[in-house]
This record gives sequence, C-alpha cells and structure tokens, in this order.
Amino acid sequence: MNKFPVFLILSLLIISYSCKKKSESPGARPLLMSINVAGKYFNQNIGGVIFISDIPGRVLADTFCLADGKYKFFGTAGTSAPTSLQVTTVRSEPYLHSFKILIQTYTYISPSEWTLQGYRADTVGRINPVYKNIPAHNDAFLVSSSGYSNLTLHLGSIPIPLYKTPDDIYIGIPTSAGMKYKWFSGVHAFATDTFDLSNPLPAIKKNIVFPAPVEYFECRVQGFPDENFNSPIPYMVDEILSNGTSANSVDAYYPPLKFQGFHTDIMALESYSLNQSWFYQVDGQIPDAFRKIAAGLSSFTPSGASLRLHVSGDLDAATGTWQFQNPYQGDVEWTVFGPDSVNFLQLPQVAQSLNNMFPWFNRDSLSFINVGMLDLVNCHGYNQMLQLLYDPSNPSNFERQETSSLRVYYSRK
Repeated sequence: MNKFPVFLILSLLIISYSCKKKSESPGARPLLMSINVAGKYFNQNIGGVIFISDIPGRVLADTFCLADGKYKFFGTAGTSAPTSLQVTTVRSEPYLHSFKILIQTYTYISPSEWTLQGYRADTVGRINPVYKNIPAHNDAFLVSSSGYSNLTLHLGSIPIPLYKTPDDIYIGIPTSAGMKYKWFSGVHAFATDTFDLSNPLPAIKKNIVFPAPVEYFECRVQGFPDENFNSPIPYMVDEILSNGTSANSVDAYYPPLKFQGFHTDIMALESYSLNQSWFYQVDGQIPDAFRKIAAGLSSFTPSGASLRLHVSGDLDAATGTWQFQNPYQGDVEWTVFGPDSVNFLQLPQVAQSLNNMFPWFNRDSLSFINVGMLDLVNCHGYNQMLQLLYDPSNPSNFERQETSSLRVYYSRK
C-alpha cells in the first residue's frame, strides 16, 4: 500500500486552504452597486453615507464618503447579488446649532452603476455693501449675487458673499409704482462698494396662472446668464411669499436682457383646511401657468417605520417621508421612493456608517409626516426617472427636471 509523503499531504492542505481564502476575497463577492460621487455631492467637511439594503431592509454594504470618487459595494462572499436592492444616501449640512440631515432611499433598484452629481460652489470672498438713496418701498428688497440671495425689509451692512469675482449684483426694489431694479456690474471681492439706488429701472412682469384659486403660495425665480441650468450659482431674480389672501395668479419680475433662461419653483396651498400642498418647477422660460400633477391618493396608513398607500393617476414615483427634529442633535428628513404602483414602503435598517456619523441617530425616533406623488414631465415611469437622475454618463437632479408633485400631510389624532 502506497502512502503519500507527509509533505505532499501538507502541500495539498495548504493549496486547498489558499483556494478557499481566495474564494472569500473581495473579488469573489458579488458586486451590488458601483456609485460615482462627483461635484462635491457630500459636504467636504462633514461627509456623507451611502448604504445598500435588500428589499426587506437588511443592510448589505455601506461606506462613509468624504471626498468625490468611485465607490463599489460588495455583498457577502458565497452569495449572489439580489435582483432588487435599495440604495440610501445620507447628506448633511450645518444648521443652527446642529445639522440638517437629508436621507433618501430608492427602492427596487437593479445592481448597476450610478453617478451622484453635486452642484456645489465655494465662495471666493465677499463685499461690504453701503447703500445710498434708498427709494420708498412697500415690501422686501431682494439682494442677489451669483449663488446668493437675501430677502430683507431693511437694507443694511450685511456682507454679500461672492462665488466668483468680479460678479454682478442685482437689487429688486418694490416701489409704489411697481417692481424696479438696479444692476451693478464688475463688483470685486474683498471691497467696500457703494450702491446708489436712485433712478431704478422698471422690471419685466410675468404673470403665472394657478389652475384654481389658492390661499397661500411661494414662488422663486432664478436666472441663468448662459442657459447653463446645471450651474450652482444662478441669480435669484424674484422671491414672492403670499400674504395669505386668495390669489388666482402670481406676478414674477426680472431684469430685461440679463438672462438666457430661468428656473421657476412654485408651491401652492389651495386651502388651509386641506392637508396637501402642490409643487411645480421648470427650467427654461418662466411658465404661463402652474402645472398640477394629475395624480391622487386614495388612502394611506402609516405604522411606525412602514406605510401602506394607494395612489393613482399620472405619476412616476410615490414617496413616504419621516422626520425627527431636535435643535441640539439634528433636523432629519428621511424619504423613501417607490414606483407609481407601489402600495407599501418602509424605512430600511440603519447602517453602521450612519450610526458612526451620528451616534444619537435612532430610526424609531422618526415620525411619519407625508405621502408624496411625483411626476417628471419629460419622463415615463420610475425606471426612466432613475435613469434621468443617476445615469453615470449624464446625471441630472430633481432641481433640473420639470417636475409636478403633491404632498399629503399626516394629521395625528
């Protein structure tokens, strides 16, 4: 009877063990998602989190992100990637004495590649304004540079941040003779500039009609000098807050011959007695009318971290949003997105990276606040919406899509 030499047996065991270890290496684990982070999508001083979950909500992979780059998310060795995943992003910004934290979860995602495209600009300095010959006015002034605006009843010496230098400064002046403006060119950072507001010029008026009378509205119009709607530094050319009286339309004002296109963002509340708000935003020319989403909500029942709902009509996605507010910890808003046909949404489990970032965070402390219905006008369906937003070669974002939406708020009894 032949016997293997001891050294040969040991060699076979070593080879066998080596192959087993190799099969458990990262290269043998299933690739769940590949996500490119660009344009300072996350605050570069605070960072953010991305985590991948299965549909029941179990966390499969997560990471903390401080810088732009490409992040790959792998599952457990010896498993296969699920055919359907959830992708969650966590962004935060300083807010008062704590943080404003925005969490978004997208459900029913196939393993794929995404790009999270940010549009964040850095200031290059500021100017110290001195105003003279301030006209009589009957509402708030609007002071705007590229990427900055301030709506104020009293012009003072508050510094104006600049995101480029030199820059131009727009001042909207509400007078008894209508909205007027002054435009100041070639303003340099780190200077004290005097703005003479005598002899303001008339602004152009654009009337935007509501489909039904509204009891409250907010309207903001940003201007783009070169139609680059992805620019992070547009001018705020008008910001109108309703005085609470019923209105059939809103008048927006802007300076002539300064802009090639605009971004218009409107919120409308038809009745204070209803628990719903309508939203419409569009790039290009300022619209003639508010476009109302053709969707409705039959019923919804929140229960802790889950939501049952029935929506119908022309929409691309349904959402559920939960909230937590604490002035010394954070202001959290967590929204879960699902297809237009979805009837159940729930918050996934919390990833360790999120708990490491905010140790006080507890999913159970969140309270449900609203159901949303979302329609991207130039899109057909949930999958195409995701393609528009996160296409790795040409990503967009919600702010640069023509979007009509409705939020129905939850009243606790």
